[in-house]
Formats: sequence, structure tokens, C-alpha cells
Amino acid sequence: MQSGHPIPFLKNNPGLVLLICLYVLATQNTLGQSKFDIKKLQNPKKYGTEVKAQTKELLVPEYAVAKGKHAVFLKNGLRSSQFIAPKLWRNIKDTVYPYRVDIVYSRYPVRDGVYSEIYPLLCNRLIRLFELDPSLNDTNLKYRTILQTHVENDDQVNGLFHGVVIWYKTASEEAEGVEEADSLGTQKSLVQTEKSTQSSSADLIKTISSVRDNPLLNDSVRNLLDGQTIDRQKHIIQQYLTQSLSIKNNIPLNKRTPLEMMVFKKQIHEFLKFNPFSDSVVWKVMDRHPEWTDALVVNDWTGSMYGYGAQVLHWHINNYKESGVRYLSLFNDGDGKTTAQKVIGETGGIYTSEASDIPGILNLFNLVRLNGGGGDRPENNIEAILSSMERNPDHKEIILIADNFACIRDIELAYKITKPIRVIVCGYDKTFGVNPHLAYLAKISNGGLYTLNADIENLRVELSDKGEIIQNKDNRFVISMLNCTPKSVYELNYGKESFKTYTQLDSAIRDKSKVRKLNLSNVEMPQVPKQISQMKQLLALNLSENKIKKIPSNFRNLQQLKELDLSLNQINTLPRGFYKLKYLETLLLQQNQLTNLTQFFAQGYYLKRIDVSHNLLQELNGLNQLKNLQFANFSSNKISEIPGEINQLKKLVILDLSNNQLLYLPKGLIGLIKLEELNLENNQLGSMPPNLQRLRKLKVLNLAGNPLGEKEKERIRKQLPEVEIVF
Repeated sequence: MQSGHPIPFLKNNPGLVLLICLYVLATQNTLGQSKFDIKKLQNPKKYGTEVKAQTKELLVPEYAVAKGKHAVFLKNGLRSSQFIAPKLWRNIKDTVYPYRVDIVYSRYPVRDGVYSEIYPLLCNRLIRLFELDPSLNDTNLKYRTILQTHVENDDQVNGLFHGVVIWYKTASEEAEGVEEADSLGTQKSLVQTEKSTQSSSADLIKTISSVRDNPLLNDSVRNLLDGQTIDRQKHIIQQYLTQSLSIKNNIPLNKRTPLEMMVFKKQIHEFLKFNPFSDSVVWKVMDRHPEWTDALVVNDWTGSMYGYGAQVLHWHINNYKESGVRYLSLFNDGDGKTTAQKVIGETGGIYTSEASDIPGILNLFNLVRLNGGGGDRPENNIEAILSSMERNPDHKEIILIADNFACIRDIELAYKITKPIRVIVCGYDKTFGVNPHLAYLAKISNGGLYTLNADIENLRVELSDKGEIIQNKDNRFVISMLNCTPKSVYELNYGKESFKTYTQLDSAIRDKSKVRKLNLSNVEMPQVPKQISQMKQLLALNLSENKIKKIPSNFRNLQQLKELDLSLNQINTLPRGFYKLKYLETLLLQQNQLTNLTQFFAQGYYLKRIDVSHNLLQELNGLNQLKNLQFANFSSNKISEIPGEINQLKKLVILDLSNNQLLYLPKGLIGLIKLEELNLENNQLGSMPPNLQRLRKLKVLNLAGNPLGEKEKERIRKQLPEVEIVF
């Protein structure tokens, strides 16, 4: 049959032809057209951005859904496109009416606030979805990509939902014309309030640029900055600001001339423009509480909090006749310290000033920002409050400007606070809820939580003694799902089990067959009691801060031991039997007199954390045997060389080699594919290995106190543009 000729029976049946044409038109209008081109989905490298543009992107803290809506959750996993239970949709797809599809990710990992979209994952999920049900590839359906934003580590991200969610109406709802309601528990974009966990060279350049544009910086200093490297510019500005702050000027604002006040207001207005914010919560709360007088304001001055700190200053200058703000304290979580360097209660990076010294405060804000950066997300809020109270005792109120998306590193110190803390909750969303640490702080201090529209005082919550909310009986707010439970990178296998911790040797001896955890720290013990070796079920043993010089050979009987703390003793060698403890996961030996650990390294396959800082180690031979090592602190020893086989530590996350005698580093260092923090402070390094860009997960690098030349510093910065580097 030749093309172009009508089928014979249709030629003689024009009515049937018309009927078929009408059916085709009706079918096209009913079924709609394909939304995604399958060929483009198969080429994400070329068409990934185009595919993504066909969806509506939303950022939420954590994917949550409104009650009363129908949906099928097809779980993929974090980096998978295969559906775990496709039958959940296959079993009902012919009886329901889909109207929306959500593709749910986590915005993780984030480097300096930048998330790199994984287009192959998006395209493959769509391909698998359309293989499951081709009818879902329809222009009549709404498609959204949902990115969960507040994830800090692998453990947290693995606990979230990742996959495809199909929202549908039942047949009765479709017949009744039930409208499609928003299926997401919270849609508010949190881009502005999301906290950047690390500073970078780009952030440093931005900070220096804003300081240079500040009218408080005189022309002679600006001229000094011309042609200098970023590090040199930072140093010059730090010196200038520090010197300026040494000149105190505490003239009350109501004693200033109108011209001076006009200049101050202009300077603060410019300062506000350089520090954007997402809402006006500080202004609103301060307006609502004129009774707060002689107030000490403690301000988290990191990342996304810059704009809220600027609001404090702006409100103060605009209301100076009635303002009750007397002192301003800023904290930056450690003046660039890495996570490994931060000690509870001694993190530092806390600055304070009289609120009447406007030029001084502006200089202080810039200095604190310039000195900050580095480390992890949690902040030292409690240390900042306690330190500020001590420095400025003449105050009546304490106001904390706090980040709702940052946990408090030192929450266990909150019991030391003796006055109510007025917590202004920045970045609060009523659906996401209140940071559990901020609620804990408000309750334990008999203070309150203050949001854009509400004052929540006399909180009805029950507390634990570990900085946790046990139960919330207060219907004025919900506790967010933010994970503020302290978790280390070396979480022990038995961590989820509840065992009694014995602290008295006599009772432990009586129950020796039952003892799992024994803590005999700081009891001036001269030697290890022989009865301990009979406690063969021991999982955790703490003998720190004693006067122990020798470890008995019968330690080999503790075959189940997973955590051992022998720090702050006088141990100079470990017995051969010690190396039988092959299931150890945590070994703390800091501040002893050890010279060699080679034999132990050969048996430490399960070891996840080791701290042998402040000893007399000269070498690390055999280190490559620690295949599961995640945290290692070898600082303050006499190590002059690192073995090249260090590249075999594929799980290492934090490595501290500061205060040693290193002259060079092996090329194998760049094989540490999971390394996030590297501390090499105070060594004798004149250069770093080539190809540093291969350390793709590195966030913090401390090279202070090494004889590195300017060219080498620039090379390091160029190869690690997104890493917080301290020279």
C-alpha cells in the first residue's frame, strides 16, 4: 500500500473519519503533553540546567508535610536513583489522580554556602520515575525540587528522607473538585538565615573590601593596602583597628553634638547596607521592651548573623535617648580556631565595648569579623555570656542575639549563669520551631524567647542535666528537629546502650562481672589496681588525671574494651600485653611521656580516635595500619617526619600535627580524601605538597608559625580557594 492514499474502508466512511479525529483531539487535551524530554534526561551533562529549570526549587530546613494530604513516598537514598519500594505507587496509580511531584534532596555538602547541583542524580530519578509510570511525565503536573538545608554531617543527612514524593487526590476528592493545597509543612526560603559554616578567601576579600570602604578608615591606611597580598592587607587592618580600639571614648550619646550624631547615623546606615538580614526581629523585640535598661547585649557575630548584629547598632543609634543598651559584646567562635583547638569554656573570640562609643563599636564589629572564621557550626554562646558578665558587671539585663540554626557548643555550662537571658531568636520560623539549646538556655536561666511577633516567657519545658529538653509542654512553640545532641566523629558502637558508670572501685570490685563503664579519674591513683584486669566485660575505662607511671601487662585481659582514657598521667611506655586490646575505638594518651607507639599501630585496626598530644613521640611508623582512624591528634611532640603511607588513612577527618618539628610533608598527604581539618601550626614547613586541590573535602588548614614564603602562600590559596587558611 502506498503512503498518502487513504485506507479503503475509511474512504467510504467519512462519518467514521470525523469520529476518529474528534477522539484524537479529545485524547490529546485530556492526557496533556510530556513535560520532560527523555533524550535530554539521558544527557544531564548537557541538559541538566535546562531540566532543573522545569521544576520549582524550594529550600526548607527539613522536608515535612501538612496533615490531611495524600502522598506516596518513594525512597531512593542520599545518592541513589533506584526506588526501594516502587510497588507503593504501582499498586494505586490507576485509582488516584496525581497533581504534584516533589524530588527531595539534601543541600549537602555545602562549601562556603555554595551547593553544587548533582544533575545526573536529578535526571536519573526522573528516568526511573517515568519507567515506573510514564503518565507522570505530564505538563499538567507540577514538579518541585526540594532541598533540605540544615544538615551538618553525614550522620544527620543519612537520617533524612531522600527520594520522590507523589501527591494525589482520591477519586472522591477529584469528583468533588477539592482544591490542591500546599503539601509542604514549610515553604519559606531560608537562604538568608542559613549559616555558612566556614569562611573562605572569597569571604576574606569581601570583608576587607567592606572595611576599606568604611569612612572610619583613614587614607594613609588605604594607601598602605594598595598592592599588598590578602594576608598582608588583613594584618595591616587588624593592627589599625586594634590600635584604634585602645583609645576609649565613652562620652554619652546625649552629650554629643547634632553634627556628631548625624555622622554616626550615616556611618551606621552604610554599615547596615554591608550586612544584609532576612527579617527585622531585633528591631521589633527592642521596640517592644523599653523596660530593658542598663542592658548587656551579647551578639553572635558570625556568618548569617552579621545583619542582626548591625540591627542592634542601628536600633541603638536611632533610639539613643531611650535606649537601654549599655554594653555590646561580640563573639566569633574562637578567632579562627579549628574545631580541634576549641576547648569548652576556653574557645575565645569574645570582645566588648561601651555602647556609647560608636566609632569604637564600628571598628570592633570589623575587627571581630576579620578575626573570625574557621571551625564548625556550633557556637560558644555560654562562654561569651559568662565572660561578658564578668567584664561588665554593672548591668541589669542580658540580651543574647542568637542564631536559631546553630547549636551551642558549651551548653553544659549554662547552669553557671545567674541572671535571666533574653534570647532574641534570629531566623525563627514557627513551622521549623525553636533551637532546643536556645529553649534550654531560656528555661534554665529563667529568661525568655523573643521572636518577630511573640515574647515567650516562663517556658513550660522539662530539662535534663545535659543541655537537653526532655519534654515540651508549652503550646506557644515547638522544638525544632535541629540535631543538637553532641556527636563525635568516632561514635562508639555501644553509645546507644545505657550502662551504669561506676565511680567507686569498691562497688566495681563487688560487681566486677557486670561492670561495663568505670571512671576513676582524678583520684591521685599511683598505679592501676590489679582488680581492674578481672572486669572482663569492661567497655569504657577512664583512669585520667592520676599519677600512673606503668600499665600492667594483665591489661591484655580487657579484650572487650572500646574506650580507654589514660591522659594526664606519667606513662613512658606501654607493655606488650597492651597491644592485645585490638578492639579499641578510642585511645586518649595526651600529656604523658611516651616515645613510641609503633607496636600498637600494627594492632589498631578498629581505632577511630587517638589523642597522643603532649608526649615525646619522634616518629609515626606504622600509622597506615589504622584503617578506620577518623580523628588523630599528634600535636606537641617531637615528630620530624610523616610516613608517605599516610595516604592509606581513607577515613581520616581531623588531623592535628601542630607544634612538632616537621620540615616537609609527603605527597601521600593529598590521598586523605575525607580530610576536613588539618592543623600544621608551629612546625618548620617551607612548602606544602603539590596538587592540594585534590583534598576536596578540606575546610580548615592552619599553617601559622611556619616559614612559608609569600609565593607559596599564594599557591596554596589558589589551589584551595574554598578553604579557611590560617597563615
